[in-house]
Amino acid sequence: MPNLDLVLVRKQLMQVKHPELKKDIVSLGMVAKVNPTEEGVEVLLKTPNNDRRLQIGLEAQARQLLSKLEGAGKIKIKFEVDQSMKMEDGNKIPGVRKVLAIGSGKGGVGKSTVTANLAAYLHKTGNRVGVMDADIYGPSLGKLFGIQGRIPLKAEEDKIFPIEKDGLKIISFSFLINEEQPVVWRGPMLGKAVEQFLFDVVWGELDYLLIDLPPGTGDVQLSLAQLVDLDGAILVTTPQSVAVLDAGRAAAMFKQVKVPILGIIENMSGFACPKCGHVTEIFSSGGGETLAKQIGTPELGKVPLIQEIMNSGEKGRPFSLESGPVQDAYSKITKNLMDQIAIWED
Repeated sequence: MPNLDLVLVRKQLMQVKHPELKKDIVSLGMVAKVNPTEEGVEVLLKTPNNDRRLQIGLEAQARQLLSKLEGAGKIKIKFEVDQSMKMEDGNKIPGVRKVLAIGSGKGGVGKSTVTANLAAYLHKTGNRVGVMDADIYGPSLGKLFGIQGRIPLKAEEDKIFPIEKDGLKIISFSFLINEEQPVVWRGPMLGKAVEQFLFDVVWGELDYLLIDLPPGTGDVQLSLAQLVDLDGAILVTTPQSVAVLDAGRAAAMFKQVKVPILGIIENMSGFACPKCGHVTEIFSSGGGETLAKQIGTPELGKVPLIQEIMNSGEKGRPFSLESGPVQDAYSKITKNLMDQIAIWED
């Protein structure tokens, strides 16, 4: 029996390109099985229809690449028609069902914290979740998951594998640079970085990819809207009128690029005293509800301001995983978010 490394087999198959979609067959989910045989290796490829010209072309590419492996032996390639496969040509990320952008009009509203906690709660409730930190200038999402500074990322050919932490797949620009290193980039470079994070990262099969956007309405937001088909945006604000005003500008930007706004999350919605439980509205009140009415979208929920959220961010474990008012808030937010996604799908 040939001594063939199946990891190397898949690595070679990542170089087989679909002639129309211009993406590799591994990313497109076409490689169903790779099995060793007594004589060599057997590969099962899925296609959405019985297009023999396409199958012959893919088989020829695969055979040529696999024959270069030492010990390849006899190469057997089979095809299976799976009519449920969706092979749309467009700005879709292979294997990712829903791509949601989380934005705000200004910094300091806790958008990254909301992203981390929402991702953790979605995973807790049985979803496959990825998180992409698109804040190139000030990437901080890794720290919220306990991942700090530059770290080695697994890479194969021109693909990067995300870090996996507590069941979540995470990629951040902070993984690629030293903590003290500044990022001095112009717009086109930012757009290229976002494109690589979207399409050159091996996300695998995900139910949701959450994208933590930088504050404002700049180059990254516009590049993202052009590069990928976003299934919706979530806006984070605090109750303050200035935060609501800036979030309104972000809402206008999403509407301009035709991205549906799924709802508003009001963060830091009242401080609950840890001793007596009294709620003090430090940042005024009703900002999320006001914004929701202004732009005609629902308020998904309110997240209270409590010290444990800050502590959990320092420890790198989202507090939505702990029982209490914060988890209750994210439970409500998730339910309302699912309802809105269902509405927009109809």
